[in-house]
Amino acid sequence: MTKKQRESTVKYLYDISKGIALLAIVGDFVKEKHNILIIITGLIATVVFFVWAYTLEGADNG
Repeated sequence: MTKKQRESTVKYLYDISKGIALLAIVGDFVKEKHNILIIITGLIATVVFFVWAYTLEGADNG
């Protein structure tokens, strides 16, 4: 993977992380129907994509 491809992938993964957080967590509070399973799943997915992006971004230096 080239440096530019890696940077684009990292940006994409960060955007997915933000999107999941917005849809699953914030969206749940906007609906005022608090489904704890959706909130927890959204938090886990957000963290997974964030850590994946962070790890891939750090691979540039290694």
